[in-house]
Amino acid sequence: MRDSLKVAGWEIRKMLRNKSFLISILLTPVIMVVFGALPTLLAKFETDRSIRLYVIDEIGVFDTLLSSTANQNVVLEKYDGDVASLESQVLGKSNEGFLVLTPDIYETRTVVINMGGDGVPNIDDFNRNLELTLLRSLLERHGFDSEAIVAATTGFVTHTVSMTQKGDILVMIIPAIFGGLIIMAVFITGMMTMQSAIVEKKDRMAEILLSSISPYSMMQGKILGCFVLGMFQVLSWLFFGIIAAYSILKIPVMRYLFVPQMPIVLFFALAGYLLYSSILVSFGATIEDMTTATNFQSMVTMIPMLPIFFIAPVIVNPNGVIAKVGSYFPLTTPGVMLLRLTLSTTMTVIDILLPALLLIFTVWLMMRLAGKIFKTGILMYGKNATPKEIWRWMKM
Repeated sequence: MRDSLKVAGWEIRKMLRNKSFLISILLTPVIMVVFGALPTLLAKFETDRSIRLYVIDEIGVFDTLLSSTANQNVVLEKYDGDVASLESQVLGKSNEGFLVLTPDIYETRTVVINMGGDGVPNIDDFNRNLELTLLRSLLERHGFDSEAIVAATTGFVTHTVSMTQKGDILVMIIPAIFGGLIIMAVFITGMMTMQSAIVEKKDRMAEILLSSISPYSMMQGKILGCFVLGMFQVLSWLFFGIIAAYSILKIPVMRYLFVPQMPIVLFFALAGYLLYSSILVSFGATIEDMTTATNFQSMVTMIPMLPIFFIAPVIVNPNGVIAKVGSYFPLTTPGVMLLRLTLSTTMTVIDILLPALLLIFTVWLMMRLAGKIFKTGILMYGKNATPKEIWRWMKM
């Protein structure tokens, strides 16, 4: 264990001296916020721009339509000329358009809004108001009085709620997000573990290290070192997240982190991290150079992403058959259990204990297999290991 700690300390010091790693820790949250917020801000900028629509009204609904769109980004103007003149007037103007309301629309049930320029602006609110206005106009033509029309066109609001999920939903969501960040760290620090093994193998540094320590200690040290770096990265993200959540959304994240289910969430997240890291480090020991690793990287990174396939059915029924299958398939256990712990309030001790025991056994088994692969693969030069060779190493 002492040798493993030495290797872990060396890995940690090496990365903390790497300016690109430190910069990535600071920039990653900023980039995530920018990519998440910028499209919304840009879309809002386009949505908020004023759209002028000219209306040729032959059915007498303009005044009603005008009053219903008073607080929207659509400016209505009644037009008394012909369609040809109106077309030439708005042509080429992206923020202007027109619509023609004739008695025929009661038969065709179609209204075309013609915009003068390229693109189609977001005027969904206006479209809904127009549809409602035309529906009420149609009912008036059929002799209904105003009270009946209002009653018939006022919609109903339906909500689907769970009788078991009551109270503050953030109590379950925020710990799960924290656990998800830990697993997400695999994509960065796990790749660093794999690349570190490849570089040391290529530079023959592994031979020097293995002259004084065992392959198992070297592998465990690499996993432990990158695990500490991953936790450092997650805590950095959490720090920025706490500040952003409280400043923008007024959510006291720290209060929701210290909840009874947090230890269970941490267990599945950390076990998942160790599982995926052991797979990545053993894979790195079988690769000859970074070029080959890049070719296979997308395939390997799919392993931690397998729980994504279970998201939809687990959200629909967190205690269903598919959710339970995902809980007992080791490669998806961490992600699926985090999701189930968030959504389900009726999970029993057995529902949590059995996947936990399965995950512990899988991590132990994968660490042993990874050690066997690493022991032989790290010293093999000149070619990549074949599946047949890897299988033979695992049986040794």
